[in-house]
Amino acid sequence: MSDLQRNLASLHDALRGAQHLDADERAMLETVLADIRRVLEGSSLQDASGSEHGDALEGAAVRLEAGHPGLAGAIRSVLDALGKAGI
Repeated sequence: MSDLQRNLASLHDALRGAQHLDADERAMLETVLADIRRVLEGSSLQDASGSEHGDALEGAAVRLEAGHPGLAGAIRSVLDALGKAGI
């Protein structure tokens, strides 16, 4: 399993365990994660949507930092892994 896959799995675990997460934020994070998985499974990892998802994840990390630092950290780990993968 790659670092990116491990980080995505950790983020999914953190998302499942997050309490008091706003329904809109949870839905946005789940959508972005599903989209990233689809990009990773597709033939083109250089999909332009990868940048949009990175921006969305970074915005989510900033919003969640105070109330959910573990989740924000997991998001940043995924962003780092995406960057290392060139996505």
